[in-house]
Amino acid sequence: MKLLMVRHGEIQSNIDKVYAGKSSEHLIERGLRQAREVAGLLRSYRVRALYSSPIQRAVQTAKIISDTIKINVQLEDSFREMELGPWEGLSEDEVAASYLTEWQVWQSKPAELTLPGRETLKELLDRAIKGAEIIHRNEGTGNVVIVTHVAIIRVLLLWHAKKSLNLYKTVNVPNAAVFEITLDTLSGAKNI
Repeated sequence: MKLLMVRHGEIQSNIDKVYAGKSSEHLIERGLRQAREVAGLLRSYRVRALYSSPIQRAVQTAKIISDTIKINVQLEDSFREMELGPWEGLSEDEVAASYLTEWQVWQSKPAELTLPGRETLKELLDRAIKGAEIIHRNEGTGNVVIVTHVAIIRVLLLWHAKKSLNLYKTVNVPNAAVFEITLDTLSGAKNI
């Protein structure tokens, strides 16, 4: 089974470098355009199923994809955004100023960051793997699209490549980019 992971289209918080978390922000115009472009790309795949994080920006992106590839969207909570705790809604600058020590850990060894109310990368990965297992069990084979968030994609790519979660910050995941992993062979991930 191939998992085609799509990051949602751009929102204003992406531009402002704000940790959007569970916010109900809608895609900005560029984000809508990105969603239409990725939907066109996915039309060339034989997509068996389409799943999405239940958070608005992912659902909005998934709906645009759904309208193009003619497959209904199924929501899967396992692929929701990382629980950010006290960082939710803050800009990177605000976090760096208010949580200096934690920010330094997040920048240098992100897998080691622990903060009350905030998921660790290991907890996030465990949740994402659980979601991938649910999809694998439900769908079996074929191409499955998941519309999700940068954090989910990063941890799954690192896990799939058998690399340390401390490399989290090195994984570039642009809005509306597609990343492919093969669940049954663990042969490595590639950006398409």
